[in-house]
Amino acid sequence: KGSEKVNFKLEEISLNDIRLRFRNSKNRFKTALHFHNSEFTGNFSDKEFALVAKGKADVNYISSNKTNYLKNKKVLYDLELNVTGSNYNIQKAELALNDMFFALEGNCKYTDSLEKADIVFSGKNLDIASVLSLLPEDYANRIKDYESDGQFYSKGKLNYKSGFAADITADFGIKNATVTYKPNNTQLKDLIIEGKLVSNENDSYLNFANVSANMGKNSISGFCLLSNLSDPYLNMNAEVNTDLAELNSFWPIDTLEYISGSINLNASVKGKLSEVKKSTFSNEVIAQGKADLKEIKTKFRGKPNEINISTGHFEMANRSVKLNNFKIIIGKSDIELNGELPGFINYLTDQHAPLVIDASLKSSNLVLEDVMYGGESGSESSQINIPDNLNFKLAALIDKLSFSKFEATAIKGDVVIANQKILLSDLSLNTMDGHALLNARADASGSNIHIKAVSDLSKINISKLFYQCNNFGQNTLNEKHLNGFATATLNFSGDWSKALEADLNSVAASGNLNIEQGRLVDFKPLLSLSKYVEVNELRDIKFQTLQSHFDIANQVISIPKTTIKNSAMNIDLWGKHTFKNEIDYHIQLLLSELLANKKRANKQLDEEMEVVENDPENRRSVFIVMTGTVDNPIIKYDRKGLKQKIGEDIKAEKQTLKQLLKEEFGLFKKDSTLLKNDKPKAEEKFKIDYGDPKESKPKQLQPKKKEDDDDDF
Repeated sequence: KGSEKVNFKLEEISLNDIRLRFRNSKNRFKTALHFHNSEFTGNFSDKEFALVAKGKADVNYISSNKTNYLKNKKVLYDLELNVTGSNYNIQKAELALNDMFFALEGNCKYTDSLEKADIVFSGKNLDIASVLSLLPEDYANRIKDYESDGQFYSKGKLNYKSGFAADITADFGIKNATVTYKPNNTQLKDLIIEGKLVSNENDSYLNFANVSANMGKNSISGFCLLSNLSDPYLNMNAEVNTDLAELNSFWPIDTLEYISGSINLNASVKGKLSEVKKSTFSNEVIAQGKADLKEIKTKFRGKPNEINISTGHFEMANRSVKLNNFKIIIGKSDIELNGELPGFINYLTDQHAPLVIDASLKSSNLVLEDVMYGGESGSESSQINIPDNLNFKLAALIDKLSFSKFEATAIKGDVVIANQKILLSDLSLNTMDGHALLNARADASGSNIHIKAVSDLSKINISKLFYQCNNFGQNTLNEKHLNGFATATLNFSGDWSKALEADLNSVAASGNLNIEQGRLVDFKPLLSLSKYVEVNELRDIKFQTLQSHFDIANQVISIPKTTIKNSAMNIDLWGKHTFKNEIDYHIQLLLSELLANKKRANKQLDEEMEVVENDPENRRSVFIVMTGTVDNPIIKYDRKGLKQKIGEDIKAEKQTLKQLLKEEFGLFKKDSTLLKNDKPKAEEKFKIDYGDPKESKPKQLQPKKKEDDDDDF
């Protein structure tokens, strides 16, 4: 009937695949739960009844004051509560968080929301494995190879009142535990951890007040405090005495093939955890400590060279590491460092970590390939690769240095490497039997290596210069053609591949050159003059002094007028020579030296150039232009060269006449080009060996007439 009441007696509720989200902005609390299957039984219509709840769920997160206490954990629960109105008294509560089991006691009040809660909890049958199960999934695969034996304890309380932040206090720790790395059966023993968690309205921190453990020759002790858990501030101190081989056996480093030696470390770190994650040497992080390294030997996988640190002491202060007596051997290279190296320990354990150095460097032998790419210098497959994580500034003092074919001794100067660039400043060295002062930059940040250099050379062995510099990227004039000792100022630039193959179009150079005790051997352009000069005289030309200038650009070598003075004859040479051996040379030869110095095996020239008139100064010349290629030269009379010589002679005679008129009659006094005083004839700077010419009567020079001065020879 319409006036009768309908009553329901609810005794059981089942929840399957239910997602629950709760957020209280005022109390800065939020949670998200996923109930897979849960059962709630009791006389729900009674004011007082017993509630039984069983089931499993996922805790997506439980957060208070921006601190996540639980995230992505699996939960099993078995609860018995006495319910009186909105009050809940816990009679029995067993909770499994992943593999950790807890027992709970207490009460709470819930109307339309949670008004208050007072709960005490403690761990139940806990061990190390169950604690490790709480670690994030990223670490799960790593810890599966470890097993543990020892006691873990945990107890605490939670007090909550609506309108206020939850007050959580928990004590936990590990006693007399042993952790074993199963693949190597390496054990960490006597592990002790004492910890405390506090979170309330006024304070929040996680404190590991005492941490210690032993492993063979290894020992560790220290503490770690994280305060203000919403934006954690780290305060950590550690004292470590470790045998690196044992440590690597317990916690292997994948990038290392092996490591041995010892490190004794006492260090502290303070700063916001977010800053520490960015960089241990951030301005907001205070890192201090001391360490001694002894007999460390390690090798990265895929690298040929072992890194050997025989001794080293460093101090961490002001976000840097100060080095003293740091002795390193890499491959054939030995290095002694004193200075500052931020992040050096990271560099030893992680091949991608930066090696930052600002120090003085001493070395008795330094092979740059050992530190640049670790390969053998003679390997055809070697690739130059300046690591992008290498960043240092060095004041260097090196007894011996080598790089590819280059060798030097007594090196002193500043070397800077940053952003895959090498900068050399005022680098003084002995090399190629002489001395050099070098300023240079090599940029390997791109696909190629761009090199730019300015150098002052003194008495450098030219043959070794061309050999060690790979003939400057060309084959026209190489180390087999030139001998002697050069003093020069050079400007050079060019691009090379990482395998040291030159981009010939990029090669550019210029310089002023002075060569002493020189030899020019088997230089093909000169051998083409065999019609006029005995081939043997051209094949090996010796000279005391040669001064010249040269330019290299766009695969062309340009040479201004240069005089080669030697025992066979004097040659004036100027012109251009391409890297493809295309030539455009202009050559001036003195007839007096061609015909009068000594009898030539080539008599055709004598017949063509009979002497028919007096040439008292013996300065009459033959001008030749040589074009084509080195292998197929085209030789002609050089009309332009002849006209230029005639013009120069007329100008010289005019100047001589003006000088005489000035001296005899006082004319042209204002002409600054004229000499004010007679000067003694300059002393001869070199001695020419003409051999033992036979006595012969002088002939008059009478060149044979040609119908066309440009005919080929």
